[in-house]
Amino acid sequence: MEIYFIFAGMLCFAIFGNLGIHLYYKRKHENFFQTLKGKNYTLFQKLDMEMESSTKLSFSYQFNKTDVIILDNEIFLLIFTKPFKQAQPILQISNSNEIFPFVSRKITFDSKFRVNGKLRIMGSFGSDIANGKYKIFIDFNKTDFDLNSIL
Repeated sequence: MEIYFIFAGMLCFAIFGNLGIHLYYKRKHENFFQTLKGKNYTLFQKLDMEMESSTKLSFSYQFNKTDVIILDNEIFLLIFTKPFKQAQPILQISNSNEIFPFVSRKITFDSKFRVNGKLRIMGSFGSDIANGKYKIFIDFNKTDFDLNSIL
């Protein structure tokens, strides 16, 4: 009988833990939009995104939805998991020194390319043993945006 209580407790912890994470990052997304008021930015909602990263110790591949914000030379990704649309951290992709509030992680890029209507961004992150490389593909095929304007 105790095994059922343990299993139920673990299930509740997983559900409420994920709900807490979602609400935390959703609030960060909302606060981030508040900081952009009065600025001229371009927003694309619910674009498909693939991201892979590799380090000496691990490899990760994610297929998510993202809201993309383009502000001058900055690209912001407000990521949501699929299929449950759980809010995730905000990524800032830029080579500038400017850091925006509510951004969870700023990463620099080595290259940006247009590949079959997708924006491919490649770069590296970290240092020493935690360094690695990443590739991000964002599908702009369903939009009428000229990708050459941000390359």
